[in-house]
Amino acid sequence: MLIGASAAAVLAVGIAVGGIGFLVAVRDLLEFYSGPVALIALSLTVMVGLAATDRLVLTIRLRILLQIAHRMITMAGLAFLGVHVILKVAMGKADPVNAVLPFSSGRVAVDLGTLAALGWLAITLTGLVRARFATWGEPWMWRVAHSMAYLCWPIAIVHGLTAGRPAALWVILSYSACLVLVGIGLVIRLLATFRTGRALDGRTGPVPPRRGLGAPPAGTEPIGEPTADGALEAEFWASLRREVRRRGRNEVRR
Repeated sequence: MLIGASAAAVLAVGIAVGGIGFLVAVRDLLEFYSGPVALIALSLTVMVGLAATDRLVLTIRLRILLQIAHRMITMAGLAFLGVHVILKVAMGKADPVNAVLPFSSGRVAVDLGTLAALGWLAITLTGLVRARFATWGEPWMWRVAHSMAYLCWPIAIVHGLTAGRPAALWVILSYSACLVLVGIGLVIRLLATFRTGRALDGRTGPVPPRRGLGAPPAGTEPIGEPTADGALEAEFWASLRREVRRRGRNEVRR
């Protein structure tokens, strides 16, 4: 809200000083940079979101901060994506139908952008209603839907590098390096999940409660066999509760 108010104030002052010429300059600036900024935001969203899943190096606090950053970058990227699409349509560089219907422009580069934009929007919506999947469906449904970002992102990169002005070599190399790093991160994540799943499969009998967490309430029935992701998620929140209790005790002692 503060950012929006500041932008409105700057815009009002600019109009008062520069008049229509200032608005034209702002429009040209946004038309030139909104697409690249949206692509950069999508790239950061994917990389930060992947980093937030790390359970080998990051602490609980850092993971929570990364998750917050992941959501904020996503919202900022969607805002620039909206500006990008609106200006392209308003300036006659794309038809309105091209913004909502993939493969309607006859230009592969533009169609890839439409496909990536719709995919990004769908992925964001699934993230906003993540809790609903726990009651209406299955957690794996959300994971599959959200993992589509790893397919949407390369499509958006191809669109960004081919639909507009020619990209500089350093831009191409930068995006290529990001793709390689994310690929390595995905491999590490999959291997860690696979190893955790094998460890869970090798367990027999009920899993004993961790020290300090206590036993579940009387009459509580198990909701099914733990999965690798489910166990890791439970461990994440259990660790967070332990840290909160520990910090609370330290505050009382002070």
